Amino acid sequence: MLTMWVTEDEHRRLLERCDGRQLAAWMRQTCLDE
Repeated sequence: MLTMWVTEDEHRRLLERCDGRQLAAWMRQTCLDE
């Protein structure tokens, strides 16, 4: 498990980029190419 501290603005921007998908799943696909 990973805890990641981001600002409210960073969190909003991440949610915008994940196109409505679950953020954790999007981060795995984007960052780990899975």
